[in-house]
Amino acid sequence: MRLFRLASTALAFLSVASAAPLSAQQHLISREALIAAVQNHRGAVIRYIDAAPDSMLGFRPTKGVRTFAEQIEHAAGSDAYIAHLAITGSAKGIPSMGDSAVYLHNKAALKTYAAAAMDHTLGMLRGVSDAAMQENIVQFGNKVTRGRALMELLDHFPWTLGQTVPYLRLNGVTPPEYSPF
Repeated sequence: MRLFRLASTALAFLSVASAAPLSAQQHLISREALIAAVQNHRGAVIRYIDAAPDSMLGFRPTKGVRTFAEQIEHAAGSDAYIAHLAITGSAKGIPSMGDSAVYLHNKAALKTYAAAAMDHTLGMLRGVSDAAMQENIVQFGNKVTRGRALMELLDHFPWTLGQTVPYLRLNGVTPPEYSPF
């Protein structure tokens, strides 16, 4: 229930923030706050991987959705992509974080992939200046400040990782306890 309230609050804030003119987007969130949130995300994704039995990597709760491993890949990999694109303006140069033919079927490799993706995200955030956070960019067709574009990390990751809760529960696993810090 707490996760639902947090996600609802975040979505409400993001919808207001994204509708705000660029001038009002100047100081939505600090670089340090984003780094702290992504560090928390990194810990969460590792805890979720650790909680899942090896047999669960290929599990999908219903036809047409990602497997557990694919959902983890999407949560962590999207953070790296969002940050890289917002900071460099291109997807070029995103490092390979592993071989999907391996990490989608091997829990240790999935954990290595997720850690590498989150570490890339953190490295990108640590490398951007406060001044650069205020610059106007175009992200996914929207003209926003770089800081606003990076706020997508606060929305997409929890939403995507949270979708794995039923995967765990349907496999008799209690999801890791939520921790905001």
